Amino acid sequence: MLTRIVSSCKRVRIALGTITPEQAVAFLTQNVPMDEADARTEVVEMGELPGQKIAYQTGKLQIVQMVEDARLKQGDTFSVRKFHFYAWLNGNVPIALIRWEFLGMNDQVDKLSELK
Repeated sequence: MLTRIVSSCKRVRIALGTITPEQAVAFLTQNVPMDEADARTEVVEMGELPGQKIAYQTGKLQIVQMVEDARLKQGDTFSVRKFHFYAWLNGNVPIALIRWEFLGMNDQVDKLSELK
């Protein structure tokens, strides 16, 4: 977990230009199971699309939370297969809306409405 947090900080530092690409490559090859070629590719992507990695992580956390909410709400009827199928079928819809339709939980949609 600590490596992920530190890695996330490095991504931000790359985007801000506070570390060099070479330093980022060295960090990834030393702390993540990644060879130098893959580390260079990652660093280039981090520099060109700085928000992409953070957006990916945010979406991942939202999906993990939705799975847990589904397990709790559906109990013994919860099916990973059904969840997976539903999520892929609706993958281009914001997670808050998928969660609302799939689980009937609109708390995240309400939070979005409050931002107006």
